[in-house]
Amino acid sequence: MNTAVSPQDLQDLIDRYGEDLTLWPMSHRIPAQELIDECQEARDIIEQARALRRALRGMGDRAPDCFSDRIVALALELDPPAEDIVWLWKKAN
Repeated sequence: MNTAVSPQDLQDLIDRYGEDLTLWPMSHRIPAQELIDECQEARDIIEQARALRRALRGMGDRAPDCFSDRIVALALELDPPAEDIVWLWKKAN
């Protein structure tokens, strides 16, 4: 079932799925594409996301795979409850 999306919804979907609509679930892809076709604000949002991706690709090599593990290890030494950090790490991986 396809539902309409707003520019704010589009930004949220881009944040979750990235700027490549072909990788999105079909239930989100079609209404998002319709919004982009009809709305300048939506076209600006998607273009900004694509420009950011291009800029990030131009930054060179990726960080080593162990980098996120080191960040989590350091974060566990800080004040936030460990279960919050572990939850965020699991969500990201």
